[in-house]
Amino acid sequence: MNHHSTVTALIGALAVLVAAGAAKAPAAAPAPHLQAGAAAVKITPSLTRPVYIAGYELNRPAESVHDDLWARALVLDDGKTRMAVVALDLVGVSNQRVAKFRQRIRSVPQENVLIACTHVHSGPDSLGLWGPSFVATGIDPLYMDRLSDRIAAAVDLAAKSLRPVQVSAGVATVPDGLVYNSRESIQDKALTALRFQAEDGQTVATVINYGGHPEINKSKALTSDYVGPVRDTVEQRYGGVALFLNGALGGMVTPKISGHTFEEVERVGRGVGRSAVSALEHADPVAAEPITVRRRELRLPLENDGFKLLSGAHVLDTESKDGTVPTEVWRVDLGPITWVTIPGEILPRPALALKAKMPGKYPMIVALGNDELGYILDPEDFDKKRYSYEKSMSVGKKTWPLLFEAAQDLLKQ
Repeated sequence: MNHHSTVTALIGALAVLVAAGAAKAPAAAPAPHLQAGAAAVKITPSLTRPVYIAGYELNRPAESVHDDLWARALVLDDGKTRMAVVALDLVGVSNQRVAKFRQRIRSVPQENVLIACTHVHSGPDSLGLWGPSFVATGIDPLYMDRLSDRIAAAVDLAAKSLRPVQVSAGVATVPDGLVYNSRESIQDKALTALRFQAEDGQTVATVINYGGHPEINKSKALTSDYVGPVRDTVEQRYGGVALFLNGALGGMVTPKISGHTFEEVERVGRGVGRSAVSALEHADPVAAEPITVRRRELRLPLENDGFKLLSGAHVLDTESKDGTVPTEVWRVDLGPITWVTIPGEILPRPALALKAKMPGKYPMIVALGNDELGYILDPEDFDKKRYSYEKSMSVGKKTWPLLFEAAQDLLKQ
């Protein structure tokens, strides 16, 4: 064999070996890297038009603005799934309204947009229940249309600012004297906080999950109530955009205050905010990917005669069909962090029962997620005298069993 033939044979043999090696050890796909972006957009209504405040009583028109209301958006992307969570400084929005909000969003798949409300009792009526009279809605259609655009703007701005992040998670117990259950002693006192930190060390966003009614203010001033100082405290320490997601706030988990003053708004908010800072100071890094989003759509029987009347009269911002109302429950997993959304004001007893079944080190109940159906009670508590008010503001006794079944089905997946 001549020299040329020998070289050709060696090259051929080498090619075979390289091909065989490649077949045995395929190149690993690059690991996905979680990205996050956040934005905050004002949703404070103009007082040039009548603004009926949601909460306490009918015909409570706003006279001033103490502090702005916000739509705060966090967009997450792991390379395969992109989702958004939006926290609104509103008393709540219906599932049908959520569907309309999603239609304006272009940067995130509509089915992956989670919209929750902080449940402030000092924002504009977004459900229809607090208008000038019992038979007149408090909703301003022009405001709701503008709100759709501002929610979309918040999500789209957050999506434009996506960058790689590391995630840390922590839990703290909120001390007594800030928020308590005025009905009975059961309460979820745990506050869970998440921090999304960019590679340069800057905070992109924080998420605070804690249950308590923002209902200290009773004046005719618009305000985010104690939620505002909670977020301010966290942002002053870490920067970024802070989102507050309410938890087991129903029945009646409320601030423990000496009076309905803005001094008490500040005291409670700063106290809860310090607990959030403590949770983040002791937070552990977590691999918050992949992102998985699971949903369950269902219809609940509308058993509340008052709600039926208000829905039929187009006062309430939802429509029943065949005696039922639409809603949804979500499960979101970010590694060891699991969120389950509940479409209303869940009480501590059912919330803690659900939380005990949730996987991962950091279970989070996101109340008023994608809907506001009023109070969500355990059937055993539904007819108790102490919960007569909550019963009057609930879709019905079957609500929690059906929601619990849907949530458990999601948790099995």
